[in-house]
Amino acid sequence: FSCKAGEFLDMKAQACRPCAEGTYSLGTGVRFDEWDEVPHGFANVATNLEVEDGFGDAVENCTGSTWEPLGDYVASNTDECTATLMYAVNLKQSGTVSFEYIYPDSSIVFEFFVQNDQCQPTVEESRWMRTTEKGWEFHSVELSRGNNVLYWRTTAFSIWSKVPKPVLVRNIGITGVAYTSECFPCKPGTFAPAAGSSACQLCPADTFSSKGATACQPCEPDTYAGRCPLPWSLTRGWHQVPFSFLPCRALSLPPGQTQLMFKWAEPKICSEELPQAAKLPPSGVKSKCPPCNPGFAKGNGSACQPCPYGS
Repeated sequence: FSCKAGEFLDMKAQACRPCAEGTYSLGTGVRFDEWDEVPHGFANVATNLEVEDGFGDAVENCTGSTWEPLGDYVASNTDECTATLMYAVNLKQSGTVSFEYIYPDSSIVFEFFVQNDQCQPTVEESRWMRTTEKGWEFHSVELSRGNNVLYWRTTAFSIWSKVPKPVLVRNIGITGVAYTSECFPCKPGTFAPAAGSSACQLCPADTFSSKGATACQPCEPDTYAGRCPLPWSLTRGWHQVPFSFLPCRALSLPPGQTQLMFKWAEPKICSEELPQAAKLPPSGVKSKCPPCNPGFAKGNGSACQPCPYGS
């Protein structure tokens, strides 16, 4: 079977059916864009390269050094262990794997590669990832028909006791599978108004939605839900909060403005009561949203949209 985008295979009827409202499918592809936990089918392994003969206390020291799911993305380890995120998939036709990543710190070695049925790398030249300078980067690799094992692997090297910034990965997509047997619910902040959707739409400014929504709800009076983009940063246990992922909030910012805010990363493992403990930085000043990147323009809401072809 090969179902179209917006459809899933009904196993009982052995026929393709359209996805219900509030859900979507890629047809011959799968997408992993929610990381509240490691999705089914992924293996998350930690090892130590310095272990002798496969035995020793170092094995236990690395058991917790795995990739960590953090909502909209998964973050790598930052210690001197090797963390590997793996996913095996059987393709009925040639396809691709794509994902977005942030790789800000060269003291972590980050590699992505694919192995085939014979456990041989298929795309050696793209194995070593390049560090990023301006937010999320897109990476895509062609996959052959048959079995493919995908590897995201990181190893950190501490320099002067400095803790490196982790690698972040999100929006993993794979095409070339025969079919999908289920549709995926739309993420909060998005919606699918009609059956047979191949993607979910972003909610307009000043509206919100929960998971699996068919429509977006307007914010209550004197509240808002903006979409001024803010970069993520996982430094010293805290991160910045982009308003696009927050529910409606009290109207403290005029339209078109943004403010840098911080909150503790979850799960919180650091104590603020200890001497010399790190404190949350103060919130930034209110400022005008930055201009859209080249090739993008402000749409009807507050988000930047790609310019139409030829413009």
